[in-house]
Amino acid sequence: MSQENIDRLRAAYEAFNQTGEIVVAHLAPDFELRQASSIIDTAGVFRGPNAFRDVLRELAESFEDFKAEAEKFIEAPTGEIVVVVHVLGRGRGSGAEMDNRIAHVWTYRDDKAVRMVAYEEPADALEAVGLRE
Repeated sequence: MSQENIDRLRAAYEAFNQTGEIVVAHLAPDFELRQASSIIDTAGVFRGPNAFRDVLRELAESFEDFKAEAEKFIEAPTGEIVVVVHVLGRGRGSGAEMDNRIAHVWTYRDDKAVRMVAYEEPADALEAVGLRE
């Protein structure tokens, strides 16, 4: 099942970057997104597929040419999927460039994602699932 979930995630990141489409078909109705406090103004815990869509939409609206390019998918021994993400964009108001690598840790129940935790540092995400760089 995990390779299928990785394939779903890969397709979702690609769809967002190519079309701006925010795919939520792979999210469970009780999906939870946890976002770090210093990642823009979208800090906190958000629940449900629509909340996920709203957070991504807010990020896309805050930045010109916003991209979240999934560079690496790592399956943790405990089943989570760590995605190292290269985020790029330019602030709409400030013009400030954003070029960072962050990580998302996805937890699945069967074929639906039930949680995604965004980490500012890929090393922190790996550590959270018992892995090292």
